[in-house]
Amino acid sequence: MFKSRKNRNHEFTGPARGDTYREGHPSGWYRVLALDEMKPGDVRALDCLDKNLVVYRGRTDGKYRVMDAHCPHQGASLAGGEVKGDKLVCPFHHWCFTGDGKLAKIPNTDRLPRVGVRSYPVREHYGMLWMFHDVSGEALAEPPYEPERLPDVDDGTLVYRGQYAPDDVGMHISEFVENSVDFQHFAVLHGQMTLPWTQIKIPGVEIQHEPGWEVDEEHPHKAYFLDFACLKWRGKAHRSSGAHAKITLFGPGGTVWFRFSLPELGDVLLFQTHLPKTRLRQQIRFRWYADKKVPRPLVWYVVGHWISQWRADVEIWENKVFRERPVLIPLDGPVHKMRRWYKQFYESHVPEDAIAKPDLRRLPVKSD
Repeated sequence: MFKSRKNRNHEFTGPARGDTYREGHPSGWYRVLALDEMKPGDVRALDCLDKNLVVYRGRTDGKYRVMDAHCPHQGASLAGGEVKGDKLVCPFHHWCFTGDGKLAKIPNTDRLPRVGVRSYPVREHYGMLWMFHDVSGEALAEPPYEPERLPDVDDGTLVYRGQYAPDDVGMHISEFVENSVDFQHFAVLHGQMTLPWTQIKIPGVEIQHEPGWEVDEEHPHKAYFLDFACLKWRGKAHRSSGAHAKITLFGPGGTVWFRFSLPELGDVLLFQTHLPKTRLRQQIRFRWYADKKVPRPLVWYVVGHWISQWRADVEIWENKVFRERPVLIPLDGPVHKMRRWYKQFYESHVPEDAIAKPDLRRLPVKSD
């Protein structure tokens, strides 16, 4: 696959750039791994969202669980533990926890302190494991909304066609959404045709973009970036070569999906997910589906063309700062409308009186 050629001449490595972005990770659903990465009984450590997490699959039911990684007893990593049935056993003293983080057993005693491990809502969704993160860092009993079902994937009209795992990107998660309303940059960064999966420009072939942006009035956690793109040759736009793209921003940018509508053939559906490892480091994953009538080479071309355009943005995202009060001109898109919409994801869904407090009671200590 394509490897980026980064320009190190304008790279900033100090903390100043990161300090321009808001602290914390916005509330929403995040893809943490592909479902085929783990077998029943597997355990894995996961660093993301400024947390140390453990992911495991039950041996009997095969379901995934995500919990804080360290045992409340003496701090051992549960990621080094063993799955017994559908419970996770700490490797240090064999304290045993259920999938919802409750302490189920301590060897050689029936006296169980009222402690546990924080667990997070998870969903198995289109080949991906998603977890809900609240900006407070606390766990939710019930997420405010669910991952969306897509009827044409569910009924088999669109079938799985591939996935792509690039290197981590040094950007803030909000930049993808900020980019969706930056209408001016399309002509600058995306105005010339490139070979799929590369940034090799095709001389004389340009792309004309007609972007738009809107909020879903019925589902406040959703917004849409709309684009009609067609080829330009010798300065003339050929609209018959165009295609409509509808990009669904689902939550704060943890998951977005692109729907490319190809006349007389059908749709190509591309998931793009962002998992914050730290404030300025994102794990990016792509997974795509297509109508059975769309030839595989054309699917490869459509997805590869988007990856090429995305790579052009990455070079900017990895070096820019956040402007709280950007200097805007009439040609810019609806930046303030987008930011008013995005603000909701920095509001916690956990009631203040439900935030977990540390259990200060100590276990009985046997004297010598």
